[in-house]
Amino acid sequence: MEQSYEDFKRQVKENSDIVEVISGYISLQKKGRYYWACCPFHGEKTPSFSVDKERQFFYCYGCHAGGDVFSFIEKEENCTFAEAIRILAGRANIPVPEKHRTAADIRREQKRKDIYTVNELASRYFSACLLKTDHGKNALAYFHNRGISDEIIARFSLGYSLPGYHSLQMNLVKKGCTEEQLADAGLLRGRKGSFRDMFINRVIIPIKDPRGKVIAFGGRVMDDSLPKYLNTGETDVFQKRETLFGLDVAIKAIREAKEAIVVEGYMDAISLHAAGVNRAVASLGTAFSEQHAKLLHRAADNIVFAYDSDDAGRRNAVRAVGIAKKEGLSVKVINVPEGKDPDEYIRVFGRESFENLVKNAWDGTEFQIRYTLSKNNITELAGKVQCVSNIIPYLLECKTEIEVARYVNFLAGQLVIDEGLIMGEYRNAVANLSRKKKIPEPVGQPVRKPVPDILMQAESKLLLLFFRYPGIISSYKDILQKIGFVSPVRQRIYEIISKMETSDFSEIRENLFAAGDPEISSETARIFADEDFPPDQESQIQIANDCIRKMQLNFLQKAYDTHTRLAETYASLNDARYLEELKICNELRGKITNLYGN
Repeated sequence: MEQSYEDFKRQVKENSDIVEVISGYISLQKKGRYYWACCPFHGEKTPSFSVDKERQFFYCYGCHAGGDVFSFIEKEENCTFAEAIRILAGRANIPVPEKHRTAADIRREQKRKDIYTVNELASRYFSACLLKTDHGKNALAYFHNRGISDEIIARFSLGYSLPGYHSLQMNLVKKGCTEEQLADAGLLRGRKGSFRDMFINRVIIPIKDPRGKVIAFGGRVMDDSLPKYLNTGETDVFQKRETLFGLDVAIKAIREAKEAIVVEGYMDAISLHAAGVNRAVASLGTAFSEQHAKLLHRAADNIVFAYDSDDAGRRNAVRAVGIAKKEGLSVKVINVPEGKDPDEYIRVFGRESFENLVKNAWDGTEFQIRYTLSKNNITELAGKVQCVSNIIPYLLECKTEIEVARYVNFLAGQLVIDEGLIMGEYRNAVANLSRKKKIPEPVGQPVRKPVPDILMQAESKLLLLFFRYPGIISSYKDILQKIGFVSPVRQRIYEIISKMETSDFSEIRENLFAAGDPEISSETARIFADEDFPPDQESQIQIANDCIRKMQLNFLQKAYDTHTRLAETYASLNDARYLEELKICNELRGKITNLYGN
């Protein structure tokens, strides 16, 4: 029997526990009934993001994002609802029914599958060339001489490419791969009919996604020839700005330590792992990106940048610090001494010495300040003024005034100028920024649930009663048809559930989260998050009646105010219609008085 789309969607959801799925992106901690974390959708240091395993939804008390497992994937992966279902289906190894895929979907998915297949075959081939050929002996010796053991070679699936121009090409074509597939994967260069291998006589470093699938390759020469490094170009499965080398093998250590060490190149990362520093990843020679910061924030609270100690490396670190701080991470920067990169340093001085560098690393903002001091002539007044001007943006990234005061004190000492002058410049910058946009309150304060106004609370409680006991909706349909909900999103929620009086809670919840409306998902999750109702029917009816009274009072009061203004306007114009408006006002005032008193 052919599976319907609704059955497929239900199967995916049943096999996608929200706690397990979200735990793959951020670290959750169970406290009481809920699981908590710092929200992945806005920067914060105090957890306000809650996940309800029993009812399978999430809600953030800080930014008010909320919804079910599909909603989370939509926001986290920046994708459509249909794409979120496919992502979760892939995670649960549930095939997408053919009838629900377009021809373009099928072609795209097949191309991605082909690239994964080709990459896996190529990885095995490169490994065999390293371990089982005479040419590979030199490459194996190269690794061993750098302190990379056979165990690390196996962990990272390291390999070697033969000297021939067509060695990989001929081997994989024999295994059934086409030249076009190899070119799509970035393993061949040239045009159709004149392809040649991308990697020739190089040690090969497979690049994998967080799940361990090979998505690209890097190749390094074993002598001084150029280019020193050669990487696969971006493909349908590989984008540098979204990939951190070594994350698949480092993720466990990163989660345990709540800390990641970020280096610039894959050989740096491999050398750190070889020395026992297992929480190292590399940004593949490209600038550290927002996507990299988000990837790491799912598993870590702290980032330590260990970039090369040359000026380019320090400049990249200054930029990376700002990106990581914006994501809400705590940041430090290692000052690698003697002009060495992490790979050279750890091979010479060992793990313990490197860990001491990590322990004594500069705070990220302090590093930014020190670097800026080194780039300005601070022996002259003009240089000091320019230096302060360049450092102010780093102070604006701080989360608390205490942090700012500490850095201002440090900077004043370095420049030998009065703290008050620097603080004055900082406050001017804050004032200018606040004119452009509202500055958020400093994070780090205890999370407090917002206190809803009376009307919002009444509308929310009424909807929650309707969620749990849809059979009572019919008793209130007439009055709600007249007064409605002040909130447009709560009105839309009511219109959906009013058509589902015979449904149970789980069906109503599914329909609301599947509506494809982010506002409905967030508001539904917010209402669910505050559930606290007595089980007896008499109390439920009493609460519902009280909510309706508050909503009706608001409706009558707004109508009274509107007609009062009209009456005053007509009276000022000597328009006889003011008498009709006055009559309506008296009727409304009578209803308000009869129902609620003066």
